[in-house]
Amino acid sequence: MNRPSVDAGDLRWGWACPRCETDASVARDPGTGTFRWECDADDCDTVGFGFTSRRQARLALKEYREQYQNIYR
Repeated sequence: MNRPSVDAGDLRWGWACPRCETDASVARDPGTGTFRWECDADDCDTVGFGFTSRRQARLALKEYREQYQNIYR
């Protein structure tokens, strides 16, 4: 298999939204068959989409969260 060597941590759980710290859900998009993550808060529109697997969606969320937090350090 051709998987990146990035440590995904515990993939049974998602991570928090980088903008509002609310949990972010990962699910399959029925329209495209790809995976997406989105913030569970009603007033936050943060979303990522187009990932080939649930693992890739969670890795992207983790990476986005780290980059977003580094902006304000």
